[in-house]
Amino acid sequence: MIPSSRRRFLSVSALGLLAGRASHAIAPFVRPGVARLQLSLAAYSLRAFFKEDRGKPTADGRIEMTDFIDYCAGQGCDGAELTSYYFPVDVSDDALRAVRRHAFLRGVQISGTAVGNTFTLAPGPERDRQIASVKQWVDRAVVLGTSHIRVFAGVPPKGMEREQAVKNCIAALEECGDYAGGHGIFLGVENHGGIVADVAGVLEILKAVKSPWIGLNLDTGNFHSADPYADLAQCAGYAVNVQIKSEIHRAGAKADEPANLPRLIQMLRDANYQGWVALEYEAKEDPWFALPPLLAELRALLHAGAPPHGAAHWLPLFDGKSLDGWKLTNFSGQGEVKVADGAMVLDMGGDITGVNYAGEIPKTNYEVSLDAMRQEGSDFFCALTFPVGEDCVTFVVGGWGGGLVGISSIDDNDASENETTQVMKFDKGRWYRIRVRVTPELIETWIDDDQMAKVERAGKHFGMRAGEIELSKPFGIATYRTRGAFRDIKIRQL
Repeated sequence: MIPSSRRRFLSVSALGLLAGRASHAIAPFVRPGVARLQLSLAAYSLRAFFKEDRGKPTADGRIEMTDFIDYCAGQGCDGAELTSYYFPVDVSDDALRAVRRHAFLRGVQISGTAVGNTFTLAPGPERDRQIASVKQWVDRAVVLGTSHIRVFAGVPPKGMEREQAVKNCIAALEECGDYAGGHGIFLGVENHGGIVADVAGVLEILKAVKSPWIGLNLDTGNFHSADPYADLAQCAGYAVNVQIKSEIHRAGAKADEPANLPRLIQMLRDANYQGWVALEYEAKEDPWFALPPLLAELRALLHAGAPPHGAAHWLPLFDGKSLDGWKLTNFSGQGEVKVADGAMVLDMGGDITGVNYAGEIPKTNYEVSLDAMRQEGSDFFCALTFPVGEDCVTFVVGGWGGGLVGISSIDDNDASENETTQVMKFDKGRWYRIRVRVTPELIETWIDDDQMAKVERAGKHFGMRAGEIELSKPFGIATYRTRGAFRDIKIRQL
């Protein structure tokens, strides 16, 4: 066995840790448990019939917001999305509270609201007005008792390069996201033309914004490629709200086609989406005739496909194609990280190479599974760091000269010194199935079908081995002077 002194990890300064936190960007949400879909209706579906639209009377105006809530209740909707356009421009807090009271008495939740804005503008008075308007609606959302606002990105102003428009948008989203988060409100950026007209544009924005209160308002009718369903599936994991349309429009098609609603709902289930699915009707048929059957179909789909209460399924954390949702760990000797042949490859570092998952991970009652392979080198090819309540530990596979397996650390003893210490032979070029399970009572680990550890949590102290490996918290994978490959990384809530 190689002496412990050889394995001392380099210390890291507090400044380095802070820098790692500052680089956080949005990743697909990891939601524990199973998909939970709630039916709502967007007020925009009856846009021609509100008494006013953005402060101007409408020709067919006959309803107010309380009437719309009554309609949602009559159609059996769980929620109502109250688009801002159909409130008076100077709506008072008292008027908003009256709407909130009315919704409560009708048993309808206010699923969110939606504003019209442009965030691509250059700094100046008009941009300031756009930001101020969104912040004003954050305040109004608090009064209404909802937690989501749909916002737009925008189009590049005339003469402005797209790159600059994107930077302007990101800055505005971060400013508004900070304000919204301070009030417990999510902002959902809609895939709505302009700089977010396609998947690449949407993901560019979402991955760059540094705010845990920004996500995607996924509009199922707004991608117009040859395969809109594939586009929607790529970014569904970022959704904080869904607006579902009854039609889609493919690139090159002469007309819209009916949306495959079962396929769209299954897509949301596959992404383990949990939240509101608001029908936003935009087709030509009279909404008073079209909405009831559409809502009935959606209600049946949302309820029929729901798995039994307490059931769990695996949620993939790695798509086998890119590093989406992952970021490089700030190790001092970090080697190259790439994706090749469907696997994430961590090359030899000097000493450690690693990645961190950028999304949220449960702290207990969950299970993680992945395949790992040592390609080159003779030290640990998988050091999986994961949460155990408020603490974190590392499951070390192939360490201390190539064969040691164990958990670091238990009662301040690392993987080579505690009850989990084992030694086994690992072949280069062979995939091993690594699995860990955390419950309130136990930490359990497996390699292939062999259980390697079963540790009772009661009365024990868990933590990380001191040093650079602590940068892997709360969920990360690392190698030491070894090239390792990883695939089929997934998680499920127990």
